Amino acid sequence: MNKILIVLSLCLLTACASRPQTHYFTLEALNNSHKALNNTIEQAAPVIKLPPTTHLGIGPIKLPSMLNRPGIVTHKTGSAVQVASHNLWAGRLKEDFTRVVAELIAEHLGISEVVTEPWNTRFRPEFQLQMNVQHFSGQLGGEVRFKVSWILSGAYGKEKLISQTDDITLQSNTNSYEAYVSTLNTLLANFSEKTVKTVIADQILNHSKNKP
Repeated sequence: MNKILIVLSLCLLTACASRPQTHYFTLEALNNSHKALNNTIEQAAPVIKLPPTTHLGIGPIKLPSMLNRPGIVTHKTGSAVQVASHNLWAGRLKEDFTRVVAELIAEHLGISEVVTEPWNTRFRPEFQLQMNVQHFSGQLGGEVRFKVSWILSGAYGKEKLISQTDDITLQSNTNSYEAYVSTLNTLLANFSEKTVKTVIADQILNHSKNKP
């Protein structure tokens, strides 16, 4: 009887040892010291100083529906995709995406009043940024793409200031999920450095100057 119990225990231990380990990832806002940005940005953008009272709201943000799942989604050949079973997002991707975008925008615009939707009904930010993300994925060890169409509105959402589509592609260094998520982080930082710090900042500044 004891021998049977020992054999069963060894089998259970072997099964547990052979089970793949689950890894959890989250998006993060890369600061200006991250050197990866220099690979895609030829020259640092001039600093545009916004009024300290500038209020910016972010939302709504739309992500591709296939990304709304715990497992990290990557592309294979053709139209096939792969959903990881042991490499998961630690939280909800849309919430992490929104948080990181808000952090990057606040940093690159030099303002502290950046809020995310839904905002308080008693407070509506003067400027609002809507984002419709068509691509935020790619291949392990291959190209990773971020394509987003966005609209910046002023006058508390009543006046459209500018709309634009940005399409950025970067190469993931290795075929690991860690490198893949790092590339996603760099794409967001790239977008913020390239577009937020120049185009969006310029539009907000011009609108603020022209207010009656």
